[in-house]
Amino acid sequence: MTTGGAGQSHPPGGHSMKSHARCSGAIAAMLGAAGWLAAPMAAHATLVTFDWVPISENPTSAQTTTPSGSITLNIPGWVYNPTAPSPGPPNYGPYYWDGSSSAVTATIEAISYTAGDGQTFSWTAGGPTTGDDSLNVTSVSAVWATSSIDTPASASPLCAGCSAPTAGYYLITQFPGGSLSISGTTAQGAPIMFANNVGTAGATYQNGIANGDVTVNAAGSYAAIEDGGYWELAPVPLPAGLPLLLSGLALVGGFARFARRGLSLAAVA
Repeated sequence: MTTGGAGQSHPPGGHSMKSHARCSGAIAAMLGAAGWLAAPMAAHATLVTFDWVPISENPTSAQTTTPSGSITLNIPGWVYNPTAPSPGPPNYGPYYWDGSSSAVTATIEAISYTAGDGQTFSWTAGGPTTGDDSLNVTSVSAVWATSSIDTPASASPLCAGCSAPTAGYYLITQFPGGSLSISGTTAQGAPIMFANNVGTAGATYQNGIANGDVTVNAAGSYAAIEDGGYWELAPVPLPAGLPLLLSGLALVGGFARFARRGLSLAAVA
């Protein structure tokens, strides 16, 4: 036992233990900060991208390339819902949605697409609104949601170069039809229309996942074609500085373990 000023006594290593406690508290605070930085990206993202997962072509004879593309929407209130819709498992699970049972207006930020016949379409907010690559609407009002993690039905046979869908969160929101459909003009001058059927929010069964299609008219040597598939929620990217922050935290954690080991050896001595 050692005696400090003002009649206070301290056990051996007391100051080291307090320093260690402060170090542990700092590490915990930094870990909490890392979680706080990551959570808004994963749970409250407004810019939402869906990637096209192709499975079929009609007619197959018109296909010259494997279709691919994505659509990026600005969906207010978009959030991960950890609670499965009623009646719950096993047919329903956690999913993503706009946080409301009422229609929410999503702004179309970008569409990039290559059809199975080789025609291309590209549109970005603030870009052209007439002529090639034009878009008839820039916003869509709907209840936006995904399935729970599930694998949608495949096609037999699959389109050339296509792979069977894998487990993920798939869009179950129906794109409106008629004059409100999402349509435009390809770079080759043909009308193109993007559509999606209605599914079930939080579904974990195949029939609950909505299938979509992209229809392209003929243009010159390009034949008309209808691409069939699904819109899958793309992974939400981490903030640019988060990997560096996590690496730093790992280094601090290693230092803390070294410090604890040294403290234990000192106590034994």
